[in-house]
Amino acid sequence: MEEKIEQYALSLGFDLVGFTSGKLPEKYLDAHEKWLAEDHEAGMEYMKKPRINDSESVIVLGKNYYYDQESLKPNHGRVARYAYGRDYHKTIKKMLKDLEKFILEADPKAETKYYVDTGPVLERAFAEQANLGFIGKNSCLISPEFGSWIFLAVIFTNQKLKPNRESIKISCGACTRCLDACPTGAITAPGDIDARKCISYHTIENRDEIPRPIADQIQKTKRIFGCDICQEVCPHNIARQKTSNPEQKIAGDQISKTQIPTDEKFLETYAGSPLMRAKRKGLNRNLKLL
Repeated sequence: MEEKIEQYALSLGFDLVGFTSGKLPEKYLDAHEKWLAEDHEAGMEYMKKPRINDSESVIVLGKNYYYDQESLKPNHGRVARYAYGRDYHKTIKKMLKDLEKFILEADPKAETKYYVDTGPVLERAFAEQANLGFIGKNSCLISPEFGSWIFLAVIFTNQKLKPNRESIKISCGACTRCLDACPTGAITAPGDIDARKCISYHTIENRDEIPRPIADQIQKTKRIFGCDICQEVCPHNIARQKTSNPEQKIAGDQISKTQIPTDEKFLETYAGSPLMRAKRKGLNRNLKLL
């Protein structure tokens, strides 16, 4: 059954497929609890929900989202690569529904529940346990094939699926490029991101005024929706940049300071894009910092 699921998932457009136990070792749960205890989730209260960690098996799926970038134009701000096209929650959700239907048709007794960054799931931990990659010092899941430019999704199931056995042969080793390059010092320790210092958090999730030290770095780096710096300097990414089969770009890789003057223009330009999460108010706040 594992081979059939893998082949069908790949035919849907997924680039990585793995299988693992639905039970995570305590090390992952303990690390998450420590992260919360140190208030590193900032204002993301949803991160405090009890984490799902109980099923027979988990199907872990990854999709490459790497895009090349154009040179940044004057008076423009940079958009993180994951947000160039349609909202990945929507596109991958459709793929997961199709895969779930395939599984249920093959085994009517199967029970499934999928998530794509939409529930209390430690996706990176399951992906590492499924040997799709390893969790790097920048806290991203880094795969041998695509580096960290991958969306992750999972399907929990009552099926007993054979786990992936082949181990990952790459690691961060002694490299600290991501820690050294983070302009705000948000990577406080290998694998630990303090969202209170993170440009991605403040340009997307934070609805309030951005603290001056973070605002200064947004002005300097021109990152107005998300931040790819810790991924761009990673040697694994530099060696494994594979452009995905790109969907039509909605946002593109940069936004002009004068590109979204009205709510109507914002909706017309970015409907269906991840940029909707920051809303026009949030993007204009970020653009004013440039």
